[in-house]
Amino acid sequence: METKKFTQIGTISLIVMTPFLIFSLIMIIASGFKDLIIVSIFGFIALTLVACLLIFYKLTIYINDTSISFKLGIGLITRKYLLADILSCKTVRNDPFFGIGIRMIPGGWLYNVSGLSAVELIFKNKKAKVRIGTDKPDEISEILSRMIKVDKSEINYNQKNKSGYLLSVLIILISLAFPTLLILSGSRDTEITSTISDFRIKGMYGLTIKYSEIKQLDTISRLPGIKLRTNGYALGISYKGNFRLRNEEKAKLFIKNGIPPYIFIKTDKLNIYLNFKNPGNTVALFNTLTTRLIYKAK
Repeated sequence: METKKFTQIGTISLIVMTPFLIFSLIMIIASGFKDLIIVSIFGFIALTLVACLLIFYKLTIYINDTSISFKLGIGLITRKYLLADILSCKTVRNDPFFGIGIRMIPGGWLYNVSGLSAVELIFKNKKAKVRIGTDKPDEISEILSRMIKVDKSEINYNQKNKSGYLLSVLIILISLAFPTLLILSGSRDTEITSTISDFRIKGMYGLTIKYSEIKQLDTISRLPGIKLRTNGYALGISYKGNFRLRNEEKAKLFIKNGIPPYIFIKTDKLNIYLNFKNPGNTVALFNTLTTRLIYKAK
């Protein structure tokens, strides 16, 4: 018999892993390769995902006169089973919670890259069964059953609902939504609201400062070097939260680094640096704060 070949593209594997790979690369690029921790963490994640994609982007099954074999992806993982050792073969529907990849399941192992359909092999001399994911389970099961002389009536196809797909998609969307919202929130310009008595820095790591607490208000063209992020957000040119500067000064930053001028505000408890993407907006805020301070001093 000519070797028969059945290939299933790992659609679910690609859908699950590709967004995380893209997100990891965006994080690395957005960091400007300056934050060693971010580059290391997301670099490791990206390399792991590339390796997983090379393995799980497809599954190919081969059937000839003596055996059934399969390989995952580029062939780093392969398995071969002699037909003489197989007791029976049937079509099955995997539980959605078995997921994709290489999984230990009740009674044996599952090799799967997409979907819920699979063929299940039962062996003569060992208890462990093997399930191989495929998008053509009936055809493969029929061929194998005929070759190992199993009555076709034993083929069983259990249809289950597809709620597992929806749950998986929901989990993926939630997993992607949080870091995406974090990036979008962190990269936005800081929002400032001002009243007669105080002004408020809204959003991530925001705070309210009374004009009576301000000891110094000035603009500077260059920031002191940033030594350490103690509790803050740093991605690309956006810095928000608590940092330690190279002169050991503890500061609260709300800045777009590399876009002077910066407003420096000193209180009894805090040193604050802030600016906007548009330098004109930074100057306008400084003038507003200066006017309020002069008004309060009268």
